[in-house]
Amino acid sequence: MPLDLNPLSADCFDDWRDATRARLVSLRQESGMHVGGDAVSDVDAVLDDLLPAGHETQTSLILTIDDAGTRVGTVWLAANNGMLIIVDLAFVIEPSQRQLDDLLDELRSLARRQQVGRLSIALHSSDTAGRAFVEGRGFEVASIRMLLEPLPPREPRASGGLVVMPMTPEHFTSFAATSEAAFADDLVASGRYSAEDAAVESHRQMELELPDGIDSEGQELFTAHVDGAEVGVLWIGIRRRGGRQHVFILDIEIAGDQRRKGYGRDLMLAAEHEAARVGADSMGLHVFGFNTSAITLYESLGYHRIEERFLLAV
Repeated sequence: MPLDLNPLSADCFDDWRDATRARLVSLRQESGMHVGGDAVSDVDAVLDDLLPAGHETQTSLILTIDDAGTRVGTVWLAANNGMLIIVDLAFVIEPSQRQLDDLLDELRSLARRQQVGRLSIALHSSDTAGRAFVEGRGFEVASIRMLLEPLPPREPRASGGLVVMPMTPEHFTSFAATSEAAFADDLVASGRYSAEDAAVESHRQMELELPDGIDSEGQELFTAHVDGAEVGVLWIGIRRRGGRQHVFILDIEIAGDQRRKGYGRDLMLAAEHEAARVGADSMGLHVFGFNTSAITLYESLGYHRIEERFLLAV
């Protein structure tokens, strides 16, 4: 007998919101995505943004998951960019494999009725129930958030000859255009955006991070050189994590004709050195799932996955 997915009743919304808030805060803290009160602030911002009208918000759909009269859990959905996004999936009992299979079938049917072609779900590393849902069901990793904490006591490699220096204003103009276009291409390649939407999203993020160009507060940009020749670029954002300095790598790139020479590892070590220089003791980054060589490099340096976004064509 298939599962029943039904809209959450208005009289249950407040209890659901409280339980969801507590669960999402816990997942962020357990995975290392956020520290302490940062997790609370982040979750509250998400809830306020996605549920501005509470139960009556038209852009969200909250469904109960029932099996022959037994409550299995709830699923919170939103649609965007041709995707049905699973914002949160929570179980009140441990679901069987049959129940997980039936849930996926129901969500696929719902996506087709809404004329969207993909399912999307972001899962923290600590969300074992969510991972049981995606594993073995055709989902692919679209993107990964990674964290290195604490920064290890290691110095940039002198043997490779790679040095970094602040990017010049003259170089910044061409860098910004190239970086924005490359990020848009990566968004398309990840399967998360159409070409048109990717261009808009990439430009939005560039404007958000660099409102004042190379002079934007909290942003540091570098070029990497070996024997006087430029081989890559590095862009880091200085942020806060648990009340302490934190660095996020916004862009790191080795020129195409300079790859497979160890410069990527050298530039990552140089990034750690710059992070320590500004007083940070942790670093984060985002990598697309198709970039397997970069993922291998980051994990070899001690970065661990704190959140992964999965996609499935329906």
